Amino acid sequence: MAKEEPIVFTRRASGLVREIGLFTAIAIPLTHTIGGGINKLLILASYENPGANVPLAYILAGLPVLMTAIAYTLLAVSMPRTGGDYIYISRGVSPVLGFLTSWGFWFTEIMSLGIIAYYDVDFWGLGFRIANQATGSEFAANMANVLKEGTWTCFWVGMLIVVISAAVTLFGARIYGAIINVGLVLGVIGSFVMIVFFLARSPASAPDLWNQTYGAGTYEKVADLARASGWVPAGFSGYNTGMAAIGAVWAYIGFTAAAYMGGEIKNPSKGMVWSITISAVLIIFYYAFIGVMVYRAFGDFIPQYAFCAYEVPDKLEAIVPNYPSPLLPTFAAALAPGQHALQMVMALSAAIWLLNDIPAFFLVCSRLVFSWSFDRFFPEKIAEVNDRFHSPHWAIIVTTIGGFVGVVICHGGAWTAAMETTMLYIFAVIFGCLAAAITPYVRREVYDRSIKWEVPGAPGLVICSIIFLILVLVIVGFHTFWGIFMTLLGIVWLIVGLWMMSKGIKTSVPLMTIAGVAGLGSNFVLLFIAGAGLGLKDLVYCAVWMTAGLVIFLLYYAYNIRRGVDVKTIYAEIPPA
Repeated sequence: MAKEEPIVFTRRASGLVREIGLFTAIAIPLTHTIGGGINKLLILASYENPGANVPLAYILAGLPVLMTAIAYTLLAVSMPRTGGDYIYISRGVSPVLGFLTSWGFWFTEIMSLGIIAYYDVDFWGLGFRIANQATGSEFAANMANVLKEGTWTCFWVGMLIVVISAAVTLFGARIYGAIINVGLVLGVIGSFVMIVFFLARSPASAPDLWNQTYGAGTYEKVADLARASGWVPAGFSGYNTGMAAIGAVWAYIGFTAAAYMGGEIKNPSKGMVWSITISAVLIIFYYAFIGVMVYRAFGDFIPQYAFCAYEVPDKLEAIVPNYPSPLLPTFAAALAPGQHALQMVMALSAAIWLLNDIPAFFLVCSRLVFSWSFDRFFPEKIAEVNDRFHSPHWAIIVTTIGGFVGVVICHGGAWTAAMETTMLYIFAVIFGCLAAAITPYVRREVYDRSIKWEVPGAPGLVICSIIFLILVLVIVGFHTFWGIFMTLLGIVWLIVGLWMMSKGIKTSVPLMTIAGVAGLGSNFVLLFIAGAGLGLKDLVYCAVWMTAGLVIFLLYYAYNIRRGVDVKTIYAEIPPA
C-alpha cells in the first residue's frame, strides 16, 4: 500500500465549494465598491480639498485601478484560490510580505465595513426626509432627524447592520448571491434614474430646481451663508486634486473582491475577467460620469453646502429645516422637484448601494482570515467550514467583531478612518502588482496556467512611451519640475524602444508583467500622497498595526517549526481548492 502524503495545510481540501455563478461574481465587486466613496466622499472632497477638480481626481485614481485590475485578473486565473493577493504575494514574492500586506488590507476592509455600516444610516434618513416632503408625515420628519450622521441611533443601527450582514454571509454563497443580485439590480435602477435627471437638466436650471425641492430661496441663502461664514472660492489646486484622489482611491476599493473568492467561483478563467477587469472598467466609467455631471450641475454650491452643514449647522437648519446631509442623492433629488417617488428611488438606491457593500466586505475579510488559518499562520479553528452552508463560520465571527470596532472608530471620525485604510490598501496592491510583474519569471509553472497574452517588447515600449508623453502633457504639463522629469523619462524609454527596433531585437513581455509594473508605479505615487494626508498619530497607528502583524507571523513561524510543520512547502505550493 502506498504511503499517504503528509498534510501540509490544515487539511487536504479547503471545504469551500465552487457555487458562485458569473452574474454573482460580477455583482460581488460592483456591490463591494459602489457605495460611500461615490455617494458621500465625491461630495465631501471639494469641501475637504478646496480647489480640487474632483471629477478629475476620480478619473486619475481610476488609471492605477485599471492596471491593477488587469494584473489581478491574470493572477486570479493562474491561482484561483480563496485568499486573493495573500496567495499571489506569499507564493510569488515573499511569505512574510504576503501575510503583512493582507494583514493591512484586512484592517482596511474591517474599518471600511464599519464606515459603510455607519454611513448607510444617514442615507436611509434622506429617504425619510423626502417622504416627509411628499406626505407631510411627522413620523417621517422625526425619523429623518434621528437617522442622521453623528447620532447614537446611527451608531446602534450601524451595529445592527453588521449583525444582519454577518448572518447573510454565514448562510453561504448561494443565499448571499440571491440577496446581493437583487440588491445590485435595485442599485442600478436608482443610479439609472440619477443619470437620466443629470442628463435632462441644464446647469442653469439647478438653482431654481433646488429651491422648488428644498424651499424657496434656499439655494441663494445657503450660498450667502457659506460666504458670510468664511467660505471662499479657491482656484484650481493640483495638490488638493491629488489629495481628493485618495478619497477616490478609497471609493474604488473592492474592485478586486472576486479574487478573494477564487476558490468559490465556478469558472475562474471566464469569471475573473468579467468580475475584476470588466467590473473595474464599468466602475471607473460610472464614477467619472456621475462626478462630471453633479459638479457640472451644481459647481461651487456643493462645497458651499457641505461647508454650512459641517461648520454652521445651526444656521443651515434655520434656512433648510431638517436639512439633508451633503450626499450625492441630496443633489440628484433636487433635480426632480415634486416627483417624490423618483426622489425616493434615488435616495433609497444610494442607501441600498451602501447596504450591498457590507456583506461583500464580510466575504473578503472572512476569506483572508480563513486563508491565513488554512496555511497554519492563524488559529486553525478559524479555517473550519460549516458542513451545511460551506461558509467559514469562525472567520465570519472574527470579522463581525472587527466590524463592531470599525463602527466605533467611524463614530469618532469617518474621513480620517478612510484615509488610514486607503494607505494600507495601496500598500497591499503595490505588492500584488509586484507579484504580477515577476510571476512569469519566478513561477513559470504558475504563469503557464494563466491567460498568456504577451506584447512585442520594442514596439510595445515605443507605443507606451508615446502614450506616457501625451498623458504628461495633458495632466502635468511640461513647464513644471515633475513635468520636465517625466518628459525626459518618457523620451529615454522612447529612444530605447526605437533602438531595439532598429537592431531587430525580438522579444515579448507578458501582459501580466506590463500591468504589474504599471500598477506598481502608479500605486506607489498614490501611497505617498495618502501618507501626506495623515498626521503623525495616524501613521503611528498604522505602524503599530503592521508591527503587530509581523509579530504574529514570526510567532506562528516559530510555532510551526517547533511542531514539525514544513513551512517552506506550505508557501511553495498553491493551496488546494
